[in-house]
Amino acid sequence: MKRTSLLSLCLIFGLGHLTFGGDLFQEKNSNQTDPLKKWAIHDPDRPNPPVVNPGPAKPPAPPPPDAAVLFNGTDLSLWTNGKGGPAAWTVENGYMEVNKTGSIRTVQEFGDCRLHVEWAAPIQVSGKSQERGNSGVFLMGKYEIQVLDCYDNTSYADGMTAAVYGQFPPLVNASRPPGEWQTYDITFTRPRFDANGDLIHSAVMTVTHNGILVHDQVELTGPTEHKKRPPYTKHPDRLPLMLQDHGNPVRFRNIWIQDLEAETQKKRALFVWGGWEGHEPKKCVDIFAPWLKEQGFEVEISDTLDSYLDKEKMNSLDLIVQVYTMAQITPAQERGLLAAVQNGVGIAGWHGGLADSFRNNTDYQFMVGGQWVAHPGGVIDYEVNIIDHNDPITVGLTDFKMHSEQYYMHTDPINEVLATTTFSENHAPWIEGVVMPVVWKKMYGKGRVFYTSLGHVAKDFDVPQALEITKRGILWAAGSLK
Repeated sequence: MKRTSLLSLCLIFGLGHLTFGGDLFQEKNSNQTDPLKKWAIHDPDRPNPPVVNPGPAKPPAPPPPDAAVLFNGTDLSLWTNGKGGPAAWTVENGYMEVNKTGSIRTVQEFGDCRLHVEWAAPIQVSGKSQERGNSGVFLMGKYEIQVLDCYDNTSYADGMTAAVYGQFPPLVNASRPPGEWQTYDITFTRPRFDANGDLIHSAVMTVTHNGILVHDQVELTGPTEHKKRPPYTKHPDRLPLMLQDHGNPVRFRNIWIQDLEAETQKKRALFVWGGWEGHEPKKCVDIFAPWLKEQGFEVEISDTLDSYLDKEKMNSLDLIVQVYTMAQITPAQERGLLAAVQNGVGIAGWHGGLADSFRNNTDYQFMVGGQWVAHPGGVIDYEVNIIDHNDPITVGLTDFKMHSEQYYMHTDPINEVLATTTFSENHAPWIEGVVMPVVWKKMYGKGRVFYTSLGHVAKDFDVPQALEITKRGILWAAGSLK
């Protein structure tokens, strides 16, 4: 396949200003807006776009401060398989690779977003057309940007590299050779439906491939499918991102996303800390409050329980994170807190900051779902066992070790337990073999309650699983993790 220079392409096709280094085309290719009835789906007569040279690959692009990193090159804890179990793609050398274990999906769900994906087709060329380096990036699991090795490889135009599959070819073929890293930057606006399920506005995509604009605000006709152009049907406003397993060992790295809807609909969180200093409440807040801001929340930090007296503030919240061991709470403060949660404000916390806060308040303990009793042996080595591998708070995680306080607790049998620990006889013989909840979630009225007994001190969150469980639990309590 002859590869046309960018300068020649600009002169021949009149595409405006175009340079290396990520600059974009300034005008749309009129073919993008031609009625699709002009071409049958996967029509072999549909012209392939001109070939351009995007220049050499660049180092991985750093994520913006407000982006959520979906794959950092080390693990697949933020991904699941098609059934909600752990994702099983190969992870090595900073990338993940398709290995015929099925497509994978993000734990989190997204609507309007900006997505950055870096991928590489197999360096060893095998097959032709759709059999060569085939995969796909599916927004909301329904709207695909095709991944394919189209370097000196021809396929049907609406199924080639960077095509909106089955609908729109890219403006140009900006493919790099197999084995070289390539980038997609996708701005996606989800479709809008009215209360009756009728379409108000189509999904819209703008895509750059290796820094070159290949789709400029194209309106999709509906979900993308093989040999079909189905119409829209109403679906949730937020759904997982999917990467396709098409049987070819395509590699992916450095995947991050900016949630554009979170920018316009920020949730509000209140951290309340205090009580016994031995649990390092402020240090722990300083771990999670900045991170929650990065997730798009408006965050307020308070060191007084009087915050619970402000009814207007409490009703405006989406989330309370309490880090307040022992101490006492007044009846009015307790009523303010419990009423807010009953009315739909989520609450999350860890260790004694939530489950050993107010030892004389039974109603409060009913809300939390448990109360600390003891930690035999003090700071010891123990194991945490994941018992629900399908819940979004624990999916993709495996059993892990802790060197901390192993909490023995009184717990509510209605709790939905996600992880447990088993006591030995070493420190209290009468509890040998007792299985105790470590992570649970529950509802209290309309409010979501998340608790983990992990997190005795800030250093405990150096354990990646402990940190990840707590982060996911906080998001779940806020209604931001499905």
